[in-house]
Amino acid sequence: MNEDDFEALVIAICNEVMGIGVHSFAKGRDGGKDGFFSGTAQSYPSTSNPWCGNFIIQAKHTTVINASCSDNDFFANQTSVLNKEIKRLSELKNNHEIDFDNYLIFTNRKLTGGIHPQIVKHLQTNLGIQYADVVGEEDLTRYVENHPKLIKRFQLLKYLLPNQFYDADIRDVIVLFSQNTDWIDTPPIKDDSPFDYSDKEKKNALNGVDDIYFDEIKSHSLRYFAKIDKFLKNPINQEYLLKYVNTAADLRGYVQRHLATHSFVEIIESIIENIVGADATSDIHKVRALVRVFVHYMYWNCDIGRKE
Repeated sequence: MNEDDFEALVIAICNEVMGIGVHSFAKGRDGGKDGFFSGTAQSYPSTSNPWCGNFIIQAKHTTVINASCSDNDFFANQTSVLNKEIKRLSELKNNHEIDFDNYLIFTNRKLTGGIHPQIVKHLQTNLGIQYADVVGEEDLTRYVENHPKLIKRFQLLKYLLPNQFYDADIRDVIVLFSQNTDWIDTPPIKDDSPFDYSDKEKKNALNGVDDIYFDEIKSHSLRYFAKIDKFLKNPINQEYLLKYVNTAADLRGYVQRHLATHSFVEIIESIIENIVGADATSDIHKVRALVRVFVHYMYWNCDIGRKE
């Protein structure tokens, strides 16, 4: 979603969980707020114990893929998104230009259970208020799912990339590769290495892969492709080669299903995210850098993506 649509969605969600009295504001000097509500919320954070008073609502949208609330530019740095807003709101509050009891910031960044209480405490302490919260991508998804009319109103189905491919096979392949090779010691590819990228440039044009993303593949993934190739061609790994081939076939179908509404790079990033999964204790999560390498290998090897 673009920034304006995201802000409109946030206000619509607030209308549902607080009440119709949520105000939104046109672009300009908005006094540090995208939305404002005064009263008792209908169901935030719950119907049994709703917050009340004056609410400041802000929407912070990012176009960075896989951005997180843990990123320094959102939370930790002095010039981070949160610290800039804290400074601005504190100045307005101290100058009696604005008065509020509750602060809510919505973002399309991922929000982990570990960083959430740290951000809440940081906001409460520095804004001098009792109630503050940050709502990340996961809760936004839940709110939308609980209010299906928002899906239709904002045409959200076109943004969804559901996990509709079987990822267990490729996870097994990647984990075994990580355990049985010295891949991590592979040196970078030298600039004068004898690689001909002309055919790949044609492939990039067919798939809409820009130079920045392709440079990422060359700089960080290409060095491991020879070892992946050797691993998959080793007769002892025939079972895992079949798993790789089956996954590649599934992903070709997955790509085709979503090309009408998403760019190829967006689909690639979704594939990587789905394979890694959300379980930070899983074996695949511990070698998640290799997931990106393997998916890039699939593209380089023409197992996924258009080639003619």
